[in-house]
Amino acid sequence: MNFEKIVQKFVTWGVFLIPFIPIIVAYSFFFPFITGKNFAFRILVELLFGGWLILILYNRSYRPRFSWLLGSIIAFVGIIAVADIFGENPLKSIWSNFERMEGLVTLVHLLLYFIVAGTVLNTEKLWNRFLNTSVGVSVFLGFFGLLQLAGFLKINQSNVRLDATFGNATYLAIYMLFSVFITAFLLLRWRGKQTVRWVYGAIIFLQIFIIYYTATRGSILGLLGGILLSALLIVIFEKREKILRKVSLGIIVAVLIIGGGFFLIKDSQFVKNSEVLARFSSISISENTVNARFLVWNTAIKGIKERPILGWGQENFNFVFNKYYDPRMYAQEQWFDRVHNVVFDWLIAGGVLGFVAYASMFFMTLLYLWRKRNTYFSVSEKSVITGLLAGYTFHNLFVFDNIMSYILFFTIMAFVYWSYKESTKEIYMDNMEDNRDVGIISRIYAPIIIILVLFSVYMVNGKGILAASSLLDAISIPAGSPAQIGLFEKALSYNSFGNQEIREQLTQIATRVAGSNIGAEVKQQYFSLAGSEMQKQVSGINNDARTQIFIGTLFDAFGQYGKAQQYVERANELSPNKPAILFQLGLNTLNRGDKEGALNIFKRAYELAPKYSQAQIFYALGAIYTNNEKLLEKILVPVYGSVIVDNNRLLQAYFNNKQLDKVLGIWKLRVKKNPNGVQNHLGLAATYLKLNQRDDAVQEIQKAIELDINFKKQGEFLIREIKAGRNP
Repeated sequence: MNFEKIVQKFVTWGVFLIPFIPIIVAYSFFFPFITGKNFAFRILVELLFGGWLILILYNRSYRPRFSWLLGSIIAFVGIIAVADIFGENPLKSIWSNFERMEGLVTLVHLLLYFIVAGTVLNTEKLWNRFLNTSVGVSVFLGFFGLLQLAGFLKINQSNVRLDATFGNATYLAIYMLFSVFITAFLLLRWRGKQTVRWVYGAIIFLQIFIIYYTATRGSILGLLGGILLSALLIVIFEKREKILRKVSLGIIVAVLIIGGGFFLIKDSQFVKNSEVLARFSSISISENTVNARFLVWNTAIKGIKERPILGWGQENFNFVFNKYYDPRMYAQEQWFDRVHNVVFDWLIAGGVLGFVAYASMFFMTLLYLWRKRNTYFSVSEKSVITGLLAGYTFHNLFVFDNIMSYILFFTIMAFVYWSYKESTKEIYMDNMEDNRDVGIISRIYAPIIIILVLFSVYMVNGKGILAASSLLDAISIPAGSPAQIGLFEKALSYNSFGNQEIREQLTQIATRVAGSNIGAEVKQQYFSLAGSEMQKQVSGINNDARTQIFIGTLFDAFGQYGKAQQYVERANELSPNKPAILFQLGLNTLNRGDKEGALNIFKRAYELAPKYSQAQIFYALGAIYTNNEKLLEKILVPVYGSVIVDNNRLLQAYFNNKQLDKVLGIWKLRVKKNPNGVQNHLGLAATYLKLNQRDDAVQEIQKAIELDINFKKQGEFLIREIKAGRNP
């Protein structure tokens, strides 16, 4: 076997490894469900592209022929590249982070994958095998999901929503949505034994079953809509297959009956008892998740208006979210990095130009799919692929892409690209058989390409892999361990694209260490490393409210309130309407001794979100420290019926302000709620002792001894001390 054949087989077999990427879970990496798949894809593509470069030197038939579909993808990647470079945070736009692993680097790899797959999979036989391989993997993941449903395997995201090896039900759902339509395509194309069609049908049933138990509303509705569209197109345009038209008409009727029937029974007990169906019956504008989507979309619109042409660059929605934060989002997660809508996400990332380029890929795919010159697909097959793209688009109106949905989308585009080239049968370039110099290729060009590819694999992936592994090692050991600091230093030493996440994890742990009973020397080590690294982070990107509040909270935790002030004030400047930031600013102001100033800040937070329980608590905190009893009652009584509220912050504030009657009231409330809680009785005893009610204190300690025999020795010692007139 000559070198050309070896390379050709390497690239072809390498492409066939792509469908197995969903199975990968790198448990030794930070964000194992994300990083493992993405690193595997990037490394594979780099190796395959290197092999492909060698291959096209031997044989021009593997070179891509230009089409507007290929042009639309190149234009999309090019426009987004410009948007990223001139965006708010170019480094993150290009490299992304461990949690998402998207960015320009991933888009470039997807483009390279499209080129390799669209040229190397150059026969119908290869494409059929490739698509069947993908379906086979989906069957494996389907059975994986069944084992989760049966309780034999752990569901990672929740107790009921299947996630298989994706760690996210939504990611599994869109993967299965693609798989349903790919399997349906293969079923329609099959011309052999009827048994195989029954097998395909059973696989489709399994895939739909798994989608249902992911309870992902966007995917399920997208699936139904895609099926409806496919069936409708077949009914309208399919002229030869009369039986298929009748079946499609039946599918349309069935989908409509299912939808209408569900609407009629959506308030029934049967629906309410089903966790999946209940998610659909609860869909309304006022429902938390749906309402949050509308709020975040409105925020995105403001960001789009500010930068309409090229947007903010990828991975930069956080700047928009913080700047135009809607206080009504208080019940949601505090740091959104996605709009959860494909239209708004690309308008934010690439502006109007970026979104038009993104949409053009769909348009060109459909154009090349439905052109009369594309004779490879039948009308029914074209209809199925169209339904797939429609279902995928609908799904993305409520969530966002992940690496597998990207891969499958680019696979479909590569398939359509190849099919059109195959249908037109145009000879666009002569083979190099007669004028190529095989010796130069194998002796000079090939080694150079191999060296460059290996260098690329390390530079693009090696540092990130090592950092992700070291970070997981660091956060997996107990805080305060000397080894933990060393592992964080090791993770940071790689200077990878995950530095921000490493620093944030370090800072969160250091903040917790500050309030622990770990030795002062170890605390200082954590503080020195975390403070130094976060200062590097904010000096690099000074307009990220998230990092500003992280470092401010760190300094606050270690009692350096003056240094913390500049950072929490900067965070508030960057996100003036965010109650969570105002809470931290208020606490910092309080710790600096400005009680009235803290009250005013807490008041601002309360006025932004008066229904937010935390805003009520912090505003009450300000009232306590300023001895404003009327205001305290005005805040708490309408909500809780009393100023005695079981809350640790209020408990500490009452104690610090020497309002021991209220402290006593809270501990009594806790004992009433949980009479078997030893700590509740001890807290009540300590308060009685502060009030010099010694007999009551002894009684509570005796109750604690009755509840926990292990506390007997210590409890009896405390009782003796109290009876002797001492305060232990």
